[in-house]
Amino acid sequence: MNRTTPRCMTCQVKNISLLKNCSADLLQEFSEIKTCQSFEKGQHLILEGTESRGIFCIRSGVAKAAVHNKKGRSLILRLEGKGSIVGQRAVGKRDKQPLTITAIEKMQVCHVSSEKFRALYAKYPGLRSEMMKSFLSEMQGVEKRALTLINNSVKERVVWVLLHIAETYRYQPGGCSIHVHLNRKDIADLAGTTKEQVSMILTELGKNRLIHFKAKHFKHFDLEGLKNIAGNL
Repeated sequence: MNRTTPRCMTCQVKNISLLKNCSADLLQEFSEIKTCQSFEKGQHLILEGTESRGIFCIRSGVAKAAVHNKKGRSLILRLEGKGSIVGQRAVGKRDKQPLTITAIEKMQVCHVSSEKFRALYAKYPGLRSEMMKSFLSEMQGVEKRALTLINNSVKERVVWVLLHIAETYRYQPGGCSIHVHLNRKDIADLAGTTKEQVSMILTELGKNRLIHFKAKHFKHFDLEGLKNIAGNL
């Protein structure tokens, strides 16, 4: 559903997205051509293998980015939260989407069509520079993710997922709890393990007071303690 959207120049989400360093002229044009859309839990913003419909900037809510093998099994690569921009890897005329992006809770996003985004990309060098930084960061993330799955223990990988969740939901020590719309299978898919292993590790971490959770509410993360376990992840 489309609705009136906030202006990019005054939107707080802009300051945590790749638009934060873009010119006022570019932000003005974004404001004029974008639309606001809502997605319910389970709906796809982007479907792997389909043609690009444009880019989405997440204003609220969280999505999961996943790839699927020939048997249909998914590997969740990461979570995408407030400020993330998705879909930018396939904005060419014949590009196919490399990932599936699925809402794991209700989301509000701003959308710009592929054609309009390509015009902005060609017009503004600042946008091209920020996009290049975004691509490089994503490539580094994929490389680190692959090394994590190969070289680290199951416990270290699960702890990495917990830190990723805390970052995505912008957890603040001493602040409010966060309600995470992920089940244990989702956490297992992110960590490259089984939900049984996840349950065992979450129980152990809870007993050691590194986390406190109940019914998908994470009330506490001991971020320093978890980072010590995760090491250089």
